[in-house]
Amino acid sequence: MSRRAITTFCAIPTALFLLCIGILHSTVNVSGMRRAIERGDIPPRLGGSFIANAAFSGVAMSMLGLLLLLLLPGLRGGSRQASRVATAIGIFVGVGGAAGYLWAPTQPQVLIFLLFGALLAAPLWIWRREFSNA
Repeated sequence: MSRRAITTFCAIPTALFLLCIGILHSTVNVSGMRRAIERGDIPPRLGGSFIANAAFSGVAMSMLGLLLLLLLPGLRGGSRQASRVATAIGIFVGVGGAAGYLWAPTQPQVLIFLLFGALLAAPLWIWRREFSNA
């Protein structure tokens, strides 16, 4: 198995994770916010912005996953530009996971983002010479 194939194989689970977790995040948090507004936990005048924030953050995660899926042919072909974009996404996701854990150490489940970010960025960074300017 070539190094490019391994990096592509590592990018697929990260892309699917981001796509699925983004959809799940939007669905669960929007319905949770609506229930919190109905209970009175969140003032109704702020409810719209809270719901928009929950929906947008889930959509943003899904867009990163979709972007990674669109980059897969470029990674297979050895495109340096696709490699750089995918590495940036991996670093962003990994740093977000580490920052989330540092922010709330009682919530270790956010470390899954660090895992998937490292799964994506590490092979691309290590084997960056395999990707040409093509």
